[in-house]
Amino acid sequence: MKITRVMAIAKKNLRALRHDRRTVAFIVAVPLLMITLFGYTFGGEVRNLSVYVVNLDQAPQNESISQAIIADLQSRNTLSLESVMGPQGATLVSVDQARDRVRDADIWAVIVFDEGFTQDVANALASLRNGSQVLPATLEVFIDGTNPNVAQAIMTDVQTSVQKILVLPPNMLLPPIVLSTHLEYGEDARFIDFFAPGVMGLAAMMVTFMLSILSFVHERSAATLDRLLATPATEGEIVAGYALAFGVVGLAQSAVILTAAVLAFNIQIAGNALLVLLLIFLLGVGNQGLAFLLSSVAKNEFQAVQLMPLILFPSILLAGVFWPLEAVPSFLQPVSYFLPLTYAVAGCRSVMIRGWGIGDVSFELGVLLLFAAVMLLLSTYGLKKRR
Repeated sequence: MKITRVMAIAKKNLRALRHDRRTVAFIVAVPLLMITLFGYTFGGEVRNLSVYVVNLDQAPQNESISQAIIADLQSRNTLSLESVMGPQGATLVSVDQARDRVRDADIWAVIVFDEGFTQDVANALASLRNGSQVLPATLEVFIDGTNPNVAQAIMTDVQTSVQKILVLPPNMLLPPIVLSTHLEYGEDARFIDFFAPGVMGLAAMMVTFMLSILSFVHERSAATLDRLLATPATEGEIVAGYALAFGVVGLAQSAVILTAAVLAFNIQIAGNALLVLLLIFLLGVGNQGLAFLLSSVAKNEFQAVQLMPLILFPSILLAGVFWPLEAVPSFLQPVSYFLPLTYAVAGCRSVMIRGWGIGDVSFELGVLLLFAAVMLLLSTYGLKKRR
């Protein structure tokens, strides 16, 4: 082996890259995009979780322990509190109505202080001092347990505030306040139950997008697409045929993942599995259309591969696949709500963990249907221009 020949070949390849500005931009931009997204996303904490507070405590304002706990919770960034009942019992929203908001996934939790909360805490503290036995005060928390990270963050904040206000030792055997937790959803859910819907959506998206964009670029370079355009088939028929084929591929892969997850890991599916597959199918069809549009930008398979990270990495990190959207930095959250994968994952989780039906996930279905329709229409328009 001669080093001069090796150097000559290396110089030849570097010169070729120098004239390909798109590849040079890819080499610089993609690592910057990756480290930026990873840094902000992994460094983020769960923030601004919507929580209702129903305060029935009848104690005076200046003596109310419930008000002190609420004030401490409001000083934190994790929870976004909304008091739905005044301390003197001025009812705005009942406990049952607030719990309905949790079941509708409008809020994450409801914290309830009963009428004698402050008095019960005072009695429990007095009994601890004189050695008598008195039942502790009860603080009820009704939580949407769909996301274990969110549920844990809420309970941690409540426990921390209680200990801070009462100055309790961390390992107290009989605390004056007992937290009573009720899970509205996900009572038996594990982290894998939260994780599986995101993996299904992500896998379907990656496969349909990558296969589609590479296939389109290859068929264009091999003139297969031009030969198709020379047949009596209309542009809409061609696009619909591709969409059906790659949508079925994504659907089949999701079915395999879903079956394997149920058999191997016993994940729960509280709703209709066919509705989950419908959400995945619409996501696959839309991504096929997106791949078709982007394939017109790439001149060859090498350039097509360069486009993949620009679509896949934001979706992987910002669509709620691995952690809740509330953990995404606020300036990146608009991007999250612009990603179709966000709605596919949210819809699949609601069906699989909450047991929702087609009417409950109609918004997610509508967004994915709109995404697929727009992408297919734009793809058809692009083919008409090519013809």
